[in-house]
Formats: sequence, structure tokens, C-alpha cells
Amino acid sequence: MDRIIEISSVFVDLFNSSAGNQASADESDLPIPVQLQEITEDYIQKILTACCSQQAAGTPGFQSGSVVGSSGLRVNEFKPNLDWFNCTKPLLFNKDLKGKLVLLDFFTYCCVNCLHILPVLHSLQQRFTCEDGLVIIGVHSAKFPNEQQSVNVHHAIQKYSIEHCVVNDTDGTMWNDLAVCCWPTLVLIGPNGEPMLVVQGEEFHSQLLPTFIETALQILRQASMISSHYIPEIVPGRTTLQSLATSKQSSVTKQHLLYPGKVFAYTKKLKKRKNNGNETLNSSNLNYRHNGKILIAIADSGHHRIVISTVQGRVKHVIGGGGFGLFPSTTKKGFKDGNFTEALFHSPQGICFQNAHILFVCDSENHAIRMIDLKEKTVKTVAGNGKKGHDKYGGQMWNSQILNTPWDVVYYKRKARPQYQQQYTPQPYTPNQNYQQLQQSTSGPTPSPVRCLLIAMAGLHQIWALYLDKTSTSTCSSMKSKWCSKGLCTMVAGTGKEENRNNSYNGQRASFAQPSGLCLTKPSSRIGSGSNGSDPSLYIADSESSSIRRMYLDSMGKYRVLNVAGGSPDPTDLFSYGDIDGGAGANSRLQHPMDVAWNHKRNILYVADSYNHKIKYVTGLSDSHKQNHYNNGGGNTTTGGIPGSTGGSVHTLPLPVKLNEPSGLHFIENPQDGSSLLLIADTNNHSVWVYNFDTYVIKKLQLEFPKILESSPSNVVGTAQIRLNRRTGGQLMLRGRVTLGSSSGTEVLQTLEDEPHLNWTLQLPDSTWESKEIKSNTSISAVIGAAADFKYLIRIPKQEWEEDKNDENADDITSRDGNKRWNDKYNQEFENESDEDSEDESDDEEEVVILRCQTNVCQDNDKCVPVEFDFVVRVRYGDEENTPQAADTYFPYTLPYNKSSTKLLNRASSEIKSHAPTCSVDSPMELANNTSSSTTSNN
Repeated sequence: MDRIIEISSVFVDLFNSSAGNQASADESDLPIPVQLQEITEDYIQKILTACCSQQAAGTPGFQSGSVVGSSGLRVNEFKPNLDWFNCTKPLLFNKDLKGKLVLLDFFTYCCVNCLHILPVLHSLQQRFTCEDGLVIIGVHSAKFPNEQQSVNVHHAIQKYSIEHCVVNDTDGTMWNDLAVCCWPTLVLIGPNGEPMLVVQGEEFHSQLLPTFIETALQILRQASMISSHYIPEIVPGRTTLQSLATSKQSSVTKQHLLYPGKVFAYTKKLKKRKNNGNETLNSSNLNYRHNGKILIAIADSGHHRIVISTVQGRVKHVIGGGGFGLFPSTTKKGFKDGNFTEALFHSPQGICFQNAHILFVCDSENHAIRMIDLKEKTVKTVAGNGKKGHDKYGGQMWNSQILNTPWDVVYYKRKARPQYQQQYTPQPYTPNQNYQQLQQSTSGPTPSPVRCLLIAMAGLHQIWALYLDKTSTSTCSSMKSKWCSKGLCTMVAGTGKEENRNNSYNGQRASFAQPSGLCLTKPSSRIGSGSNGSDPSLYIADSESSSIRRMYLDSMGKYRVLNVAGGSPDPTDLFSYGDIDGGAGANSRLQHPMDVAWNHKRNILYVADSYNHKIKYVTGLSDSHKQNHYNNGGGNTTTGGIPGSTGGSVHTLPLPVKLNEPSGLHFIENPQDGSSLLLIADTNNHSVWVYNFDTYVIKKLQLEFPKILESSPSNVVGTAQIRLNRRTGGQLMLRGRVTLGSSSGTEVLQTLEDEPHLNWTLQLPDSTWESKEIKSNTSISAVIGAAADFKYLIRIPKQEWEEDKNDENADDITSRDGNKRWNDKYNQEFENESDEDSEDESDDEEEVVILRCQTNVCQDNDKCVPVEFDFVVRVRYGDEENTPQAADTYFPYTLPYNKSSTKLLNRASSEIKSHAPTCSVDSPMELANNTSSSTTSNN
């Protein structure tokens, strides 16, 4: 087998060099060049001859050719009693697979490089069917103990929509028989069980496999060696695993969430108001904890969408994916920008907010960074173009830069405040130079301000940055130019080798192994701390090395990388994993951690120890630079011998629930009561948990989807904007009349075939709003000119507000530990700086009320035409004393009717769109007789 692997490697190299540059997936369908055809035919003839002439006797992992009716080297059968997926029974080479080309994909489901092979296999399965002579079998050969369990393999098959057969080779028998040494490895088995081709890794030309398989089928079919028989045992969705085959589990398609990958939260502050001096300030209206709302963003990866909700579970937005509530889509995926209903994602993962309106998403399977605007309700691609790239340096602008499986993202911002930035220039370490000497070195220039996205590029094992503003090269030292332009996307740390290599001088010389989770610390400078502060750090969940890494975002852009917990002192050892608490570094053990979260109140790092099904936390981490960041060798007993470890201690967070491969974490402080919350994306349990550190209570986030999630612009036939008093709340009268009319505008007396029935649905922003239906007709007389009235009284709750930052008493607010709150106050100079990221703190909160009417008209042939239209009221708030406390909106609407066919027009017709009035009201009174839509507001 070693000889076959060697010959295959030579052929793959020859094919790649002859084919030229990497081809895209679209180019794999182009005609095969003659040169490549000749190279492939020559190799197939030689490898078949070699397999037939080589004797299997005494060769480990192979059987005699007489078993299958021919001489030569033949692969062994799969070990019996293994669990199979997407088929109903084990498949045998000398029976079921006789006369077929069998492509074995040796993979482990944690490996991002293995995930890159799945689109290739899907394309091959679509191009060559079983009757054509090709069968694809995934041979799952686990790296981690958790992956050996067949139930977890089943989750992975569903999560990644794998449709070909998969066998869980728990003991790695076939792996050893075929001398496989890395993931992924593809082995093509001939019609009599002879190994024909071995392809290691993912870096091969996109035309290699299609060309080889098509050529091999032609040659073998001419030799009458290919059978076109159907294999009825291959059934997608079926399994031989008894615990799954016999259980009566509910379908995952009925879950609100399906394999949620990441979760993120943002405190959305309400509009600041100034104290007019006439009201008394007290603790209740000064406390910032009553001045915000939490928005939670969930990457619903299995449904290919992003869900935005409140901390109570009230869903505000669903972006992409199609469907909502109990009936979301698992197949509506793709790569498309547009509004929330048009946009498409493919297995989104990492999420971060820039402000209350803008968030960024790692669209992992599309190899792109997407930007979501909650105010404009649009999705836009800012980096990547939907294709997997191999560039390990970057340097292109925006979506001209091709990415490779971005898995997590954080928003990083640094302002140029010399008094709060520790200035230093990192110097090369020498054995006789200590920390004090380094501190006395010449200070560097004032650092440039930075606004960027830091990206965990899992597919390239690197950390990248997308710069949202122009900045100097001191913050992006991989570039040789003086400035990094706005929109520049570039590598900032990692060589691209899959290793666990730290570097205490320059992060670009460090190496990662599939970084999958990121979180930022806060600068330690606070008012009254008496410290000059320190730079923030980026903590990284380095999943394949089972370690947590720390990257210092120093002002000179060196981005040193050190170890925190887990991993091995040997940077090439990616198999040091386990479940051991204790000292940091190699004294502790993790198993494939997927995310990290930083508790800025207590300086604690939380870790989603995914394959141990636990949440762990690291204490004793220091923000100071008094640790030996520059030792590039040695190590000590406290750090497990890992050079430059940052110390600390690892513990398990006791939770009363059983997690299943948690992949997402986020820490946030609840602005309502000041409690500390940890959000947990419990991936394989299809859930998000909210753990309260103050009460030690964990609750499942129960998502409540509204009846009307979004109102399509084509459905809106009437809109109004009102403004009410924030402090007192108010009332809204929503009323109007729907009239049957002619599409030509001429009223004629005509009777419809049937009386239209009206189905009214009122959607309020949340459960604190109350409504009373005063009048709403459920039908209209079947006569042109007939009308139906509707009338609803809505009570709007009062809104909390945030006191102006200049109130002198506000400076006395402190947190429970006596320090100024991070989310509350900074230095006055910092607060006064203009910042486009904090625009949500000065914008009014807008709530939307939607009244939807659904009806249809049936014709003589019993065909019914559905009609659906919406009336929308947008509510904004004001703090002024003369702001109204009540408003009255009136919507007259004529429902177009086609007299020639005695039916109502379809809702998408231009007539309905043309009847959509817009009324913007900001004054106490409006003309009550507005012919389109009238709104009256009263104090």
C-alpha cells in the first residue's frame, strides 16, 4: 500500500502542475483537456496492472484475490458490527460494491479541512450516480474520544447535510489497513476491491477527481468491469444504529433552533435625555441598569439564518434561511445579499455587534463576512466572495479578498489616547535582559486609532483583520506600505501551519490549529484605578490543539501569542487533550474547545470545552505586562513547560443541565438588574441557555416568534409614524375601512361569486403592550362598493430612559465591587469623543405595530385567490413635556377588484403597491380627513 500511495502522490503532483492554477468549482464541469486525459489514462492502466500483479499474501490489510474472483491486491472488508448511516445495512466489497468504483473519504467531523471536501463529494454524487458506477462512503476515523460515539457522528451528519453513506470505524481498522496517516484522505477502490488512487489533504485541483473517475469508468466499462446495479440499502436518513433506528424522536426540522453555532449579545441603550432641573434625581432614575435592553444574536447554523431576540426570547428579526417558528427551512441556503427575506447564508457561525444596528456574521460555508443592518433591514457582503481561497497573507480590499472558512469574529476598537495607552517598543529577547530593562526601552510613537474586525480564519489556521478605517502600519505590520486603507483585509497572526506554536515577540511567527472562538478583554484603565492601564487581549479557542491562546493587541502591532490553558509544550503535538482541571498550560487538559467569553467584572475567562460537554473557567489571569512575555524558551512547573504561558488556573463551572457539544459563549451584564449572564449555545441540544451568576439559575431561552415577523414592502398598503411620550407611555387608536372597488377606479354595481371573509391579525412589539379589539368586520358584502371597518385600541407602556452623562450626581454611581462600571462611565474625555459606533445611544427606539388582513375570493371553478395586505404604524418616543400621550391613525383602503373575472387582484399587483400611503407625524395634530392615511396625536 505504501507503494500505491507513493505512485498516487506522483500522479496528483503531475496532474496539478499540468492543470495549472486551482480551478473553481464551476470550472470542474468544463471539458477535460486532452493532456490531462492522456495522463489519467496512462496512470489508470499502470495502477491496475500493478494491483493485479502484486500478491496480497502477507500484506497487512489486504486479502487474496481469489475471494473476489481475481488475482492481486484487494482491500479487506469493513469490520463487522460497525454503525452505518444513510444506509440500512453494512455494505460489502465482494457483494454490494462488486463492480463499483468506491470512493472512501477518511474524515473526522471536527476537522475543518474535512469539511472542505464535502462540497466536492456532493458534486461527485450528483454527477456520478450509483447506477453510473460510483459509490461514496465516508469512513469516520475519530481523532477525539468524543467523536468515537456514533450518536455524535449522527449529529455531525445532520449538521453538515451529508447524504452519502458513512460508517463509523471506531477502532480505525480500515484506516490502518490502508495506511492512512492524515485527515482528509480519499482512497478510490476499483470494481474488484483494488486500490487505484490515494489523495491526501484538500489541496488538489478541482478537476482531479471528476477527471479520474470519468476516465476510470470509461476504461473499466469497456472492459465490462462496471456494474449498473442499484443498491437498495443506500437510503439517506436511515441508520443501523439501534438507539436511533428504534427511537421516536421528534424531527429536528420542528426545532426553533437547529445546531446553533454561536451566540452574541449587545446592550442597546435608550436615548439620553438631559435633566431640565425641575425634577429630582434619585437612585432609580440614575442607575444605568434600568437604561437598556439586551439584543441577542444567534447563529442558527442548521437553518442557515440569524435570529435576533430579546433576553426574554421575543424574536425581533429572522435574517435568511426562509421560514420561521416551528417550520424553518433546512435547505434554503446560498450566497445572496438583499433584504432579510431575500438574503441567504450557508452555515453561519461567529457573530458580533458593532452597535445596536450593525452586526457582522462569519458565513463559514460561503467563506465570507456579511454585514447586517437592522435599521435598513439589509444584508451586505463586506469580505469574501463565496469561494474558498488559499491566500495566507491577504492585502485585497473588501470582498475582493478571498477568505477560507471564517469561524468567529469580534469588533475591536482603539482610540488614540496616549494617557491611557502604555507606550513601548517590543525588543528582541536576550538571556541577560530582564523585564525592567525592557520597560526602560525607548517608547514608541502614539498609536494610531483602530477600528477593525478580528477574524478567526479556521480554514487557514490564522487570525485576520478587516480594517473599517484607515490606520498606520503599526497596527497591521504584515503590510509594507505606510498606511492600511479602509477595507483592507489581511493576516495579522499565524504562519498558516497547523501547529500549537507560541511566539512572545511577533504573532506572525506563531501558529494556530483551527482557531474557532474569539473574545476581547477590556483595557484595565478605569477611573480611580491609579494605573496607566494596559492593552486589551484577544483570547482564542484553538480547537484542534485543544488549547486556549492569548494574543496581546499591543500598540505596535506585534500581537504576541502565548498559551493560557491546555495544549502541549511540543508545538507539533495536536493530540494532547483530556479533561483535567488545575494549573494552566500543560497541567490542564481540554478537548476541542470551541469558544471563549471574558467576564470583565471579575477578570475570568470562560471556555466552551465542547467535546467534554462542559463550561470551564480560568482564573488568575493578569492584564499587566509584568509577566515574562519575552521568554521564548524554557517554561516552568506552573505553566506546564509551555514557553510564555500567562498562568492562571482552570476549573469546571457546575451547571444543573447536561450540555452536548456547546460551541458558543457570551458574557454580558443585564442592564435591568445588574446581574451577570452567560449565554451558552448548546449546539447538539439545539438550545441556548442563559446562566445567571447572581442567582445560580440557568434557563433555556424560549424563543417566541411573532405571528407576523416581517412586513414585506409589497404587502404594505398604509403606513403611519407617530411620536409618543416615553415617560408616560400612551394610547394608540388604530382604525380604518376596507372597501371593495374596481381596479379601473370606476365604481360599478357588481356582485362577486362569493362573499370575501377577512382574517385580521394584530402584531404588537412585545407582551407589555396591550390591545383591545373594538371593531373588526370579518366579512364584506359581495357587492362592489361594500366596506368593512376595523378599530383597535392599543395601550403602550412607558419606556425607561438614561440620564444625561453630565448630571453631577451620576458620577457617584459605582458597581458592587466599588469600581466604576465598564458599561457606564469612562473618563470624561473618552465620553465626549464622537463615535459613530455609539449612535444607537442617541437614536430613538422605534417600535412597529402591524395589522394584517388576509382574505380570498373563490370563483366558479373553486379556485381561490389569496389576498394579503398590511397596515403599519411606527412608534417613536420623545422626552419633551409637549410630546403627545395619545395618537389616532386612520387607514382608508380600497381593495382592487377585476370586474372582468369577478375576482380580487393578487397581492403582488401594481395596483396594491400604488395604493400604499405614507404618513409621517411628529406634531400634536394632523388633518383628520387625510384621504390616504390620517393620524391624530393628543396630549
